[in-house]
Amino acid sequence: MNYDVFISSKSEDYHLAKEVYNFLKANGLSVFIASEELKKIGEAQYANAIDEVLDDSIHMIVVASSVYNIKSKWVKYEWSTFSNDLKSGYRDGNLLTILSGDIELKTLPASLRHQQSFNFRSYKDEILDYLNIDKRCEQHNTTKQNTSAHIAVFKFYSNENCQIMLEGKLIANIIGMSDEPYCIPISRKGDYRFKCINSITAETQTLKEHIDADEERDIDIYWGEHKAFIPDQEWPEAKKINGDTFIVELGNIQFEMLRVDGGTLEIGATKEQEADAESNEYPAHKISLPTFYIGRFPITQNIWETVMGYNKSHYKYKEDVFVDNKDLINTLTTVGTTLGAVMGFGSAIGCWFSNNKNDANGVISDKGHYPAENLTYDEACEFVRRLSKMTNIKFDLPTEEEWEYAARGGQKSKHCRYAGSNNIDDIAWYRNNSERSTHPVGEKQPNELGLYDMCGNVWEWTKTPAHSYASDVEPGGTIFIRRGGSWWHEEKNCRVSRRYASDRSKKTSGLGLRVVIRENVE
Repeated sequence: MNYDVFISSKSEDYHLAKEVYNFLKANGLSVFIASEELKKIGEAQYANAIDEVLDDSIHMIVVASSVYNIKSKWVKYEWSTFSNDLKSGYRDGNLLTILSGDIELKTLPASLRHQQSFNFRSYKDEILDYLNIDKRCEQHNTTKQNTSAHIAVFKFYSNENCQIMLEGKLIANIIGMSDEPYCIPISRKGDYRFKCINSITAETQTLKEHIDADEERDIDIYWGEHKAFIPDQEWPEAKKINGDTFIVELGNIQFEMLRVDGGTLEIGATKEQEADAESNEYPAHKISLPTFYIGRFPITQNIWETVMGYNKSHYKYKEDVFVDNKDLINTLTTVGTTLGAVMGFGSAIGCWFSNNKNDANGVISDKGHYPAENLTYDEACEFVRRLSKMTNIKFDLPTEEEWEYAARGGQKSKHCRYAGSNNIDDIAWYRNNSERSTHPVGEKQPNELGLYDMCGNVWEWTKTPAHSYASDVEPGGTIFIRRGGSWWHEEKNCRVSRRYASDRSKKTSGLGLRVVIRENVE
């Protein structure tokens, strides 16, 4: 579940935190506050549970009656984790404090002293504005028969998911292609100026509307189709997929799929996973899969933009400085070799440029590019749909069984804790070595099959709905499994058996995708 607000407080301040909780809930926000029972489950389990909830929360509010309480073990852990995420760019949102008693701002820790603080007696007057969420308007999303107390109603329709802003405040989240309009009652007649923000492309448009008393006004928000790569022919000839590798070509862009021979393998909380295995990894069990193909790397930003026509990855700025000009790289290779010899590095610098350049035909591959991220499940599915249409090859997201089978090395598995090694630093970018950022794909060692970045760098969506291994998978639903861990997560969450369930609307700078091919495989 996603939360608008995470409330952090020491046990002694729970009664204050609960009052804030009730206020926010009354205004339509989803709020998490740790119960006293949760705190009894043990430190290791509690820390893991809190990390998961923090990952799914937009804002944090610290409630305290003393500096001592703010600096208590778990409160400090929660706000310092959240604060570090803000600094690193991992999340957007606000960190707020609501203080009771005589706490002076200068006595607060630096990370809190520079955030917005409120007095417990008066926080209700302003806090909703600082959270940048006005959920009260969403409680008014209603139909015509319930609006008699209002002068007029704006009825919004949109062909894509978008947000509506009025006077700098978020007033609505519109679901694209919905059969029902999103209704906003208006208590005064006159002119209105709405700012609309496309939730997928971040494109904006401004609408100027006028409404009079006792009127319903339909507002159609239309977003043009996204610019996408247009192949030479609309429907390329269908291909049989064979060989150890298969190259997918998109004009001057290409990426590689690797063959994963089918067979039987044990997954879940196997022997090497047991020390850190979560309850949803049990029981370990055998699966049998047919042969399929899977991407050597996660989908990178250059491929995503080629297919989708936009790129809203958080670390897009790093991709923008990626050098993919062949002539320039050749020059840098020569200069690097010379410079390396002068400085005593041999040809190391030149070799780096040479190994990361385009191939002889100027084709740009995905190796060395940054992974696409900040993607919802639905956006990942849309990428797969468009890619399939462009190539006439049936692509898909992997099932979580396919993902774990491939991550473990399939029939070549050496039964490692991570994808290809028991030493995570060999194969993954994670919290301890990532420097709070994604990294170009292919920089670490591959696993037994030659797959890179299966652990760390970015989580990868699977098409499997959340479920227990003890029960059958039910189709549909809004919660899906993601796998692999990310640059932000600690090593135990990057294990090949780690299962993490997220709402399909979840998107972070540590969440991307990888694709598979199952059909026409020889």
